[in-house]
Amino acid sequence: MSESARRRLQGSVPDETLRAYKREWPRFVAWCQGEGEPSLPCSTDALTNWVADRCDAGNGLSAIKQGIAAVVFFHDQANVHEKLMPDTGDAWRIVGAYKKERADAGHREVRAEVFTPEELRLMVATLPQERRVARLRDGAMLTAGTSSFVRRSNLVRFDLPDLTFTDDGDARLFKTYSKTDQAARGHPVTIPPGEHELSDPVGWLRAWREEMRKQGINDGPLFRRISRTGRILPYRLHASHLNNLVKQTAKAAKLEPRPNTTYRAHSTRASGATAAAEAGAAFSQICEQGDWSEKGTQAQIYIRPTKKDNAMRGVL
Repeated sequence: MSESARRRLQGSVPDETLRAYKREWPRFVAWCQGEGEPSLPCSTDALTNWVADRCDAGNGLSAIKQGIAAVVFFHDQANVHEKLMPDTGDAWRIVGAYKKERADAGHREVRAEVFTPEELRLMVATLPQERRVARLRDGAMLTAGTSSFVRRSNLVRFDLPDLTFTDDGDARLFKTYSKTDQAARGHPVTIPPGEHELSDPVGWLRAWREEMRKQGINDGPLFRRISRTGRILPYRLHASHLNNLVKQTAKAAKLEPRPNTTYRAHSTRASGATAAAEAGAAFSQICEQGDWSEKGTQAQIYIRPTKKDNAMRGVL
């Protein structure tokens, strides 16, 4: 396979997924070296034994799953013949059994905690007033990320021309590519104004765009790094910025996550969907905003009720 073909194949994989593969692949190579096994191509037994060893070591489920996918990916990258590709069937069966073992032992999946609109305002209010330019950017990221339901990888991928404002007062972000739009057809995501100044994504986006224009920026990445003096730099923010931003502002706002949850970047996506559902939005509208299929289960996974009510209250 040519270097150009290999590079383009890597480009077809979402950035965060590719980073995970590049993190897991060296672990597999090192394990193979220690066992005296070839890593490329590897045998089915080698992959299965590696997965079993990782389960014995108590590794996380997500990391093990990414490891299996990484092995398959780099074999594909190397154009390994189909007959020499490792069979992943036994590896996945071991993962399934390991998942049950962990559940029986009391391990619970740690999910992204959701915040309410009121809690979002508390988080935004903690953004430092003295760092005015960074506050504008981060306020726009927190509120627009929550209202649009977009993944953090999509949020930092937006360019300035992708942001427009309608006569009705809405903001629109044109999403050129997403995990569920592999053909990159693209579509706009509509963001309506908020009811409160601190949680109004349209207001924050307008203020951030105006600041960019004041600094002579009319093109390129929408969300960028900022110097200590408040100068907006030409470098696009990494997706990890939103993750750190959510964690820091939630902590500063003294929000306490529920058991087996943590505040992280995915909290914006889940919080937006949850708030919309609790406000009475139609399920079809929630699915459309979040790029979820109405027939699938992803939307239900992201909607995490925060109201302390119960289906059986007052029934018996």
